[in-house]
Amino acid sequence: MLLALALLSSLHAAPVALADSVAGTWQITGDVAGNPLKELCTIKQSGTTLTGSCTNESGGPYEVTGRVDGAKITFSHGGDYQGQALTMSYSATLAAPRALKGSIDVQPFGVSGTFTATPAPAKP
Repeated sequence: MLLALALLSSLHAAPVALADSVAGTWQITGDVAGNPLKELCTIKQSGTTLTGSCTNESGGPYEVTGRVDGAKITFSHGGDYQGQALTMSYSATLAAPRALKGSIDVQPFGVSGTFTATPAPAKP
């Protein structure tokens, strides 16, 4: 009986452990409508709320806002494409102890794509 309770407790705690893994600096690579994507994002977490910033070849830093709901992670940030403001929205799950995989939606362009995020290498 005690073993069953311990197993149930550890299963219930698993989403919290996943959510705790989101904070840090992430290297994001992906593809949006045939265009390569490369960003560096620093994510901070307070409870289920995400904040931080991202930079990419177009500029930045762009302010990040988002949420963690169990193993589901969503965040977004603004940006610019040839002088037009845009919003990049990410939806991901923790695919490994320290990797995110998911989809990107870019508005107002109505295009989407996929991405993978891994911890950025530490600066020497």
